[in-house]
Amino acid sequence: MQNLLLIGSFPRRNVNLADRLRDEGYRVSQLLRGEEALRHLKESNPDGIVVGIPQDVSHSALLNSLAARFPLQNAILLLEETGSSSPSQDAFLDLSGMSDSEILSVLPGLLSHIDEGTPKTRLIGESPEMEQIRQTVEQVARTSMTVLITGESGTGKDVVARLLHERSKRAKQPFIAVNCAALPEGVLESELFGHEKGAFTGATARREGRFELANRGTLFLDEIGEMPIQLQSKLLRVLEGKKFLRVGGVKEVDVDVRLIAATNAELERAVEERRFRQDLYYRLNVIQITIPPLRERREDIPELISFFVLQSSRVHGLPPARFSDEALSFLSSFHWPGNVRQLRNLIEKIVILERGNSVDLPRLRKLLGERFARSQNLPVPSGGDPKRAERELIYQTLLSIRAELAELKRIVLGGGSEAPVVSSRQGSTPAGAGYDAFHPDAEVVEVDDDDDAVGHRTAADFEKEAIRRALREAGGNRRRAARILGIGERTLYRKLKLYELGQS
Repeated sequence: MQNLLLIGSFPRRNVNLADRLRDEGYRVSQLLRGEEALRHLKESNPDGIVVGIPQDVSHSALLNSLAARFPLQNAILLLEETGSSSPSQDAFLDLSGMSDSEILSVLPGLLSHIDEGTPKTRLIGESPEMEQIRQTVEQVARTSMTVLITGESGTGKDVVARLLHERSKRAKQPFIAVNCAALPEGVLESELFGHEKGAFTGATARREGRFELANRGTLFLDEIGEMPIQLQSKLLRVLEGKKFLRVGGVKEVDVDVRLIAATNAELERAVEERRFRQDLYYRLNVIQITIPPLRERREDIPELISFFVLQSSRVHGLPPARFSDEALSFLSSFHWPGNVRQLRNLIEKIVILERGNSVDLPRLRKLLGERFARSQNLPVPSGGDPKRAERELIYQTLLSIRAELAELKRIVLGGGSEAPVVSSRQGSTPAGAGYDAFHPDAEVVEVDDDDDAVGHRTAADFEKEAIRRALREAGGNRRRAARILGIGERTLYRKLKLYELGQS
């Protein structure tokens, strides 16, 4: 149960906020005088503060005092509009423009993101996949075991890494993050292990590396699959012996670091292709946490939206945007190739542009723009089997390619008799044709553009052809081919094996 402090009175409200919040399950204290509330805050640490009109000091003076003394308060919400401005106003979440009914509907959702006595980092979502990740984090966080976090770009691997650190015995020690893909090999070695004075041109003094800076804490190596193989052996020696040499050094440095690594690449494939050391892979992969893409946990999207609305509102000092049920359903149906990162950036844009307005479906479509909408033309049904959704995407992609090629052929030939075309645009699928219409064993009719044959093929045949086309377009690069198809690399490798396309 969360503790809330209400400061002042709320004359514009037609309900008793304290009683209503108690009904919602919160522990609520209300102090009418601002000075008394400030003294109370010296001895208590409520999870949220709701600010009204104090009896003894001005509204602006109270806000300034709160901002100066409690800048990291979990939530400070303004519910009364006074017409006065304050230099600290941007530090608070202003809900004063909302009606009573709107506040009562929004407030519990906003406050639900305050965790009592927990670290700063949170995993958002109640899907079975996220619950499993939470359980794994709780089981391994307080150990010193190395953890490998896998998942597509933008799924939140850094969030899981920070949560592991904050839940560990090393929580009060440094958390140091390094993106291995962002630095050239020579620079990366110096960044990780430091260097001695004179080790190379420009090394005018000794410099500690990230391992030393993270001593007794946690070192997070993101995009570990991009680490040059020459550095992998040095990393392995550190993990095994807890000692290393600075660049240009002759004396070993002792270090006690808990390592967490993350990657969006298939390390097993990298090991097979000799781009990643097998012994290092086994040393890193003591415990593996795989974060599913957002499209595979759509039930978490509304909660993520609510969280990002609150977060963006607090950062920018703006009232939160509100979404209609239709708008939320529309957002939940997207494929989200950029995963949680893409969703977060979109919500931040909407909060900044809308400034507290209600966002219905027509307004949302306008905010998204045609380019965003076009990228989502392929149907992605909410819920259901993700594997079936992938098959539907591949099938519809191939139909789109066929339609465009047939139309181009008709134009080039001078507008002769039009070849029958199967269109993949919205509305082309018969009403009520759900996933079963795209089952791999379902028979579909292929109309030959040359009118000399009509063949019967299955959706699995279309899927294989789509994979072959993507591989040709990507020059054989499986990672690029997976991006073209809009599926994960692991899924592509599984389908290559299923269809015996390994030599494609």
